[in-house]
Amino acid sequence: MEVLCLGGTGAVGSLVVRGLLDRGASVRCMTRSEVGGREAGGVRYIRGDLEDPSSLGPAFEGVDRLHLLTPLHPDETGLGRAAVDAAVAAGVGRIVFHSIHNVEAAPHVPHFASKIAIFDEILSSGIPWVTIEPNHYFQNDLMLREPIMEMQLYPAPIGEVGLTRVDVRDIADATVNALLDDGHEGNRYPIVGPETLTGEDVAGTWGDALDGTIVYVGDDLDMWEDSVRDMLPGWMIDDLRAMSQHFLDHGLVASEEDYATMSHVLGHAPRLFRDFVDETIAAWR
Repeated sequence: MEVLCLGGTGAVGSLVVRGLLDRGASVRCMTRSEVGGREAGGVRYIRGDLEDPSSLGPAFEGVDRLHLLTPLHPDETGLGRAAVDAAVAAGVGRIVFHSIHNVEAAPHVPHFASKIAIFDEILSSGIPWVTIEPNHYFQNDLMLREPIMEMQLYPAPIGEVGLTRVDVRDIADATVNALLDDGHEGNRYPIVGPETLTGEDVAGTWGDALDGTIVYVGDDLDMWEDSVRDMLPGWMIDDLRAMSQHFLDHGLVASEEDYATMSHVLGHAPRLFRDFVDETIAAWR
């Protein structure tokens, strides 16, 4: 089976690629870099650019299954539509689309709105589909080594309602199963962790693991914006701020139905946040 991965070098996509290879799939990744046209580690890298739809034909030719993971981008919707159009032209047999848990609750957030629009495009395409809809990643905390370890602060905007955060390894496991196994087409799969965590819960878990106290400061979005203004483009700051405000106001909490639905594709119990924290501290030290 030939699987094309879009976003195959990122935090989730790279794990999906590894999982597909472990199960014997033939894997290709589309890339804009100079490695296009080469093979490494059992993966064939083919040059293509979603911003240039005319470049997509060779990457999609002969593909049975597509993992569609679109990046945070000012024209994310356009990128997704280009991928779907290319999949239709190539006769791809199944699209597994990486969306967001409870995405319809926040259509005012540009990143969420793009996922909704791309899914509508997939529905209109007639290609069999599966959606993987993850909650907030544990691994987002990997960017917070300095504030956690050196300043004893947890600055990510989690809020008081809470998020049912999830390990990216669980997202990848579910995605691989949805790509390769029968019985998943037409299903929307929320991918969530085993517990809902508030900002205080997350900071407390880090503090307990470090035998100290980590103070949660994530509700101050003005402070967050000041800290990233020199590192991120304005459109991304606006998008992330709108997303964060939604989390602070409404949370992103899984239901019992979400857990039951997820069980059909994940294949094992979801990983625990405390285990991720312990692994990360060991690596940081």
